[in-house]
Amino acid sequence: MAEVTALESKVSWRKVLLFGLHILIATFFAWQFQAKYHNNSNALTVLVTVFSILAGFLIAVMAIVGNERALRGRNWRQDTFYLIQIRRDLKRHAALFYLYLAILALAFLASLNLAWPDPVQIGVEGFLLFLACLAMLLSFALPGQLTRRHITDLEAIIKARQDEELKQRPPSDR
Repeated sequence: MAEVTALESKVSWRKVLLFGLHILIATFFAWQFQAKYHNNSNALTVLVTVFSILAGFLIAVMAIVGNERALRGRNWRQDTFYLIQIRRDLKRHAALFYLYLAILALAFLASLNLAWPDPVQIGVEGFLLFLACLAMLLSFALPGQLTRRHITDLEAIIKARQDEELKQRPPSDR
């Protein structure tokens, strides 16, 4: 079997700049709101609830992205190309899922009221808020990605049906 190589993906400077903007916003958010988070059990409850729900939602998204219907090629070579795209999307979603889990672990750690010096507690809470804000900003792209995936799948189904109908028509009807 011949080896199929992936097309080299180009660096999207728009995405790099957007990620840099996300880092700046998350840093500002953590710096500005850490004092309001400190010893606030309501904030902790909201944070844990939101990221638990997002983690469950992301698992559903990963199941949809990894569905075999996404292999819409006409032969194994095209399916291999689509598999490479699916693998890339799943890696990105898995990284976001692990970020959610890290946030939940840090929230648990920050809530233990360990006998840490205040600067350490404040640092952990600030880092937690930084990651939470960053993860939330990155999560806003999920609905668009999921919509694009479904639209592409539906377009492929329509195209396949059109091609099938054209094959079945007599030459005089075309």
